[in-house]
Amino acid sequence: MPKSRLSLNLGFTLIEVIIVILLLATLAIYSFGFLGLGSDMVVQVNARNQLVAEQRFAIERLNREIRSSVPRSSRSNAACLEYMPMIGTNIYLSLPKPGPGAGDPMVVVTPFLQLGDMVGSYVLVYATDPSYIYSSNQQRRKLITGVSNDAPQTGLSTLSLSASPANFFTDSPSRTFYLGTNPVSWCVDTVNQTLVRFADYGLLSNQPDFTTLSVAAASQEVMAVDVVNDLSLGQQPFQAIAPTLQRNNLVRLFLALASSERAAKPIEITHEVYIPNVP
Repeated sequence: MPKSRLSLNLGFTLIEVIIVILLLATLAIYSFGFLGLGSDMVVQVNARNQLVAEQRFAIERLNREIRSSVPRSSRSNAACLEYMPMIGTNIYLSLPKPGPGAGDPMVVVTPFLQLGDMVGSYVLVYATDPSYIYSSNQQRRKLITGVSNDAPQTGLSTLSLSASPANFFTDSPSRTFYLGTNPVSWCVDTVNQTLVRFADYGLLSNQPDFTTLSVAAASQEVMAVDVVNDLSLGQQPFQAIAPTLQRNNLVRLFLALASSERAAKPIEITHEVYIPNVP
């Protein structure tokens, strides 16, 4: 008889079972919440990495083009950066200048280019400011209309120039010249949130803005998407910094990127590009 009473007391009451179920349910809810938070963090990190990877090509191309541009040709406004691509450089032996050397030809050490590739490009000597590169002032910028091998020496070329005035204003201290082509601009389109590259629009004295380039440029390429710079907050994407005695040109890039598929905080990329060449 005592044994049967003991076996009856070994069970759980209904209240105890309900309490255990509630405790387990609460524990499960918090556990799944932590798992969901961790999963969401992994998804966000992957999305941000993918966003940066998608824009890396444009940023790397822009970096390379700026570094190989004509020195002192970089200039910026609210949403655009402009520079003159450089196709070659070397030293000159003779330069037409006012005075006794006014009639001298421009004889240069031939750059690593086909002679025909030099025709139609600009030759710049000691262009220390963007105004010498872009404006109608042609004292330090000339258009090359013809190139011939200098005889009897090999490795030298004589350049035929077209400009007014016909002579260069001054020498370069290092006797260096640069060959440049028509300028290129990169702009942030704040309406479509894209980064656009413009080319084939010629020299303009005042730096063109996005609206002007949209009409004037024959070549327009979208290089990156999801660019969300807010110009009203001072998020200027490009800043061309003037050279000092300690360094040459410096271009600062600031791009805010945000995926259109996920409402997340924008990724801000700040990058400085040093232009090693000097006039």
